Amino acid sequence: MHNLSIPEPRWKSVFDSLSRIYDGTPSSLEILAGDLGAQYEVENQPFRGVDYDRTGIELHFATRDGNELVHRIAHAKDVQIEETDSGLIAAIQIASDDDPVAVVRFQAPKPSHLLPRATE
Repeated sequence: MHNLSIPEPRWKSVFDSLSRIYDGTPSSLEILAGDLGAQYEVENQPFRGVDYDRTGIELHFATRDGNELVHRIAHAKDVQIEETDSGLIAAIQIASDDDPVAVVRFQAPKPSHLLPRATE
C-alpha cells in the first residue's frame, strides 16, 4: 500500500469520479482523533459521493433506515488516496486544520486509472 497526494486543483475532478465510480459501494468512514483513537462513524454503508467547494468537503453515505448521513470537513488541507500495490483504490484520507482525519474505506476497491489523472 502507498498513499498518493492529490493537489487541491484536482480535488473536484477526482471527487466527481470517485462519486460516480463508487456510488452504492459498501464503505466505512473512520475518524482518526488523537485523543480518542480511531472511531467509526459509518460502517459498511453505501457510499453516495463526495462534494467539494470553497467552503469544504462533504462525504455522503446512505444509512440503513434509508436516510443520508453527511460528514462535513470545513477546512480540508490534504487529500490522499490509499492505493494497493496492484493499483486499486482502497481508501481516501482527508486531513484538515480543525477536524480529525477522515478516512473512507471501500470494500470493493477499483483501479486508480479510472480517476482523471489523480496519480500525476
